[in-house]
Amino acid sequence: MGFPILAGYKINQELASGGMAKIYDAIQVSLNRPVAIKFLSKKLLTHPEAKKLFERESLIIAQLNHPNIVQVIDKGITDDSQPFFVMEKIKGIDLSYMLSGGELPLGKKLDIAIQLCRGLAYAHKNGVIHRDIKPSNIIIDQHGNVRILDFGIAIAEEPVNPRKSNRDRDAANESQTSVMGTEGYVAPEQEADYSKATFASDIYSVGILFYDLFGKPCTTTDKKSRDRLENQLPDELVNMIEKCCHDSAAKRYQSLSEVRDKLLGISQGSHLGKTNIKELEQENKDLTSNFNLLDVLSKTHGKRVYLFQKKSNRQLFVIKRTIGDTSGLKEAKYLSSLKHPNILNVFAAVKSQSNVTIISEYLSGGSLSNQLIQDMNEQSFLVQACQICSALYFAHQNNILHRNLSPNNILFDAKQNLKLSDFGQAASSNDDPQAIRAYQPPGNQAFSEKYDIYCMGAIFHHMLYGVPPATPLPSPTKKVSIRLEKLIDNMIAIDPLHRPSSAQQILVELQRIASNSSNKQFRSNMGKSTKQDTVEPRVRRLSQTRHKKDHTVWLSIALAIAILCIIGLLIKDFVK
Repeated sequence: MGFPILAGYKINQELASGGMAKIYDAIQVSLNRPVAIKFLSKKLLTHPEAKKLFERESLIIAQLNHPNIVQVIDKGITDDSQPFFVMEKIKGIDLSYMLSGGELPLGKKLDIAIQLCRGLAYAHKNGVIHRDIKPSNIIIDQHGNVRILDFGIAIAEEPVNPRKSNRDRDAANESQTSVMGTEGYVAPEQEADYSKATFASDIYSVGILFYDLFGKPCTTTDKKSRDRLENQLPDELVNMIEKCCHDSAAKRYQSLSEVRDKLLGISQGSHLGKTNIKELEQENKDLTSNFNLLDVLSKTHGKRVYLFQKKSNRQLFVIKRTIGDTSGLKEAKYLSSLKHPNILNVFAAVKSQSNVTIISEYLSGGSLSNQLIQDMNEQSFLVQACQICSALYFAHQNNILHRNLSPNNILFDAKQNLKLSDFGQAASSNDDPQAIRAYQPPGNQAFSEKYDIYCMGAIFHHMLYGVPPATPLPSPTKKVSIRLEKLIDNMIAIDPLHRPSSAQQILVELQRIASNSSNKQFRSNMGKSTKQDTVEPRVRRLSQTRHKKDHTVWLSIALAIAILCIIGLLIKDFVK
């Protein structure tokens, strides 16, 4: 039997085969890029829940972009009704194979656990549940990075009943194929009803995986046996694992960001490796007497961002250090003496020669850029938009410009409250310049309040429509209330004179829209994906207004002529 045929790909060989899926090594012809293609069983589409999941989630899964997630390049259904995913090809081994090869150092195990939580937390923030977390779905690549496979669809076949005939058995397999995850790793609520899988169900599966990662091999059917966990493991780690896989979803951790932070506290930097720890402690020797280094949040040329824990009270702080770049120092000093619920708390900002150190609060919820894949309804948008605008209005009142507002520096706390950060700071060399420019006004406009207003409007556009202003709108186009659409159009006007005069004016309008319960009029043809609509939306409105004025002029002329005719007739009659 030959390999499947998929347009645009050359399939070389079969890599793996299971009851409900086969994986092939292939080449994407257009880019000459090695890929892996996973063909799912046609039976998937006969299962209503699985079919709905595939259609609803596969598009979102294909947009997930995180260093700990194997990226999906393409997805679809072949001409002969076989669902497939095309994924980047990863060189590495799966976690189950790694664990069978011998004992790993505790620091390495903690590193794997922390990376796993990072990747899954990102997926959860975008509304994606994995549903099948297990060691064989976790790849450790050649650089030691954790890469998570197989988001969204977990398929298993019902056990075959040996008493049934072949014909009956085939029929049973066809009708009883179920979507359920992997036995032993599935949360109780998911096992009872697959449609009730939640983020907490993934947390349960992660807890069971931690038994495999930190504990002894399972020799019984009870994967949660406490005997599996080594006596030398810290009590804090054991308690954390048990809480992750509590039978009651309400008694588990409520997010994997919370689990990640718990692991960082247990690790105390050991997951970074001894060599790295020594180097990092040397770089931060002025801090190590009062703080413990927990993690490196980012590291680029000239900029380091660290997570530290204060020894006296275990409070977490973010410490950002820049070399040769003093941008943002003045703003950080101002903000250290000001407080606003939607602006990141800055505790200190100091300069030593050409180096700058800024100490701020730690927010565990990640950035807005990590949550833009998920569709946002108008009411949710208005809540977040008001928070962003309130923060910017407060900053402008205090003569502080942001200068570089983007989804990357809008952060969330554990309760999903927004806070603006990085006022006045230049973009990091690690940031994608093209992505940053997508939120900045075209040309070389001077920094001003209206510059910040354009950036905020571009972010609002992305939050509502799923793309920045200059990007063609996806289809089908999302409907947005006319009043809100007009506000955003004005905010991203090319000419600064056409933008709202202040963030206060925008905030007042947002609050009016939010409080207007009768605001239910939607445009049916909003946002055609044309250059005119996306780059200069005000032109569309001005041209419409101009047409209305033209009609009014012609009607006035016609009316005047009619009146003159009537007057002429009256005069003629009078003369007679």
